[in-house]
Amino acid sequence: MKMAATKQKQQEESVGAIHVYSYKLLNDHIKFLYPKLKPLEKSIKQAMMPIPFEVYVSSMVFFSLIAGVCGVVIGLIATQFINIQPVIIAYLLPPVVGMALMAMIFGVLQIIPPVKVKNRSTKLLEEIPHFIGYMSTLATSGLSLEEIFKAIAKEETEEDIVRDARFITRNIEILGMDLITAVKDLINRTPPGPYSELLEGAIITSQSGGDLKEYFNATAKVQLEEKKMLLQKTTESLGSVAEIYTILLIVFPLLAVIMLSIMGIMSPSLGGFDLLTLMNILTFAVIPLSGVLMLVMMDTMVPKR
Repeated sequence: MKMAATKQKQQEESVGAIHVYSYKLLNDHIKFLYPKLKPLEKSIKQAMMPIPFEVYVSSMVFFSLIAGVCGVVIGLIATQFINIQPVIIAYLLPPVVGMALMAMIFGVLQIIPPVKVKNRSTKLLEEIPHFIGYMSTLATSGLSLEEIFKAIAKEETEEDIVRDARFITRNIEILGMDLITAVKDLINRTPPGPYSELLEGAIITSQSGGDLKEYFNATAKVQLEEKKMLLQKTTESLGSVAEIYTILLIVFPLLAVIMLSIMGIMSPSLGGFDLLTLMNILTFAVIPLSGVLMLVMMDTMVPKR
């Protein structure tokens, strides 16, 4: 079961045949786009996406062209079944829909790498306080920096720091890089923040012959303090959310029902709507939707670990 899951993960992270085909088909025709989309290359690297920049841009154009053709077809079908007036709009509808879909797909694919970079940065920030203690323990045991990364790489999890340790180990054992080059390569693929600073400090300490145990212990204290401050801010924010929850889902429905009941004595409708219908909308639509929104808000605020 584990081997099957690993194999599936490797297939998901490999460059698909459709990407290779799009690169072979379009590479010579879209080279003018590469300089214009240069910031995207950095995002792809920092997101650790297993696809070259040129291949990704070719895939963006390829999928956008497919979306444009589908949009034209949808527009043509719509003009056949819908009587669109004036006639000029019916003629313009297919190309407009095609261009709109093409631009939308191109824009979405361009946004994906920066979003993945942000998600990776958030995950790394959450994982650092937990892993830095482990790294400090390994350093106390007398392991070198290279041996520390190899020990982390053996962990049977899919956390980002473990993946990065596997990336460093692969660079050393398969590509023949030395430790410093391998870690610097990872730093170039890491979003700016505490994690990249941790890696830079680790290689500087290792190069200068410093004590890795002391370095990791000092860094762990800083990270734990920042984690404590973050949790305090989260607790304060959750207190505000609790007040909003009380007002929105407890006080407001009670007041609304009381007000509608009193208004029902004087008038059976409000703004053209029956008061009983408004109560049903409030009970079965507004309150449940507000509850779902509150749950989503709280889920985004609470740290996952």
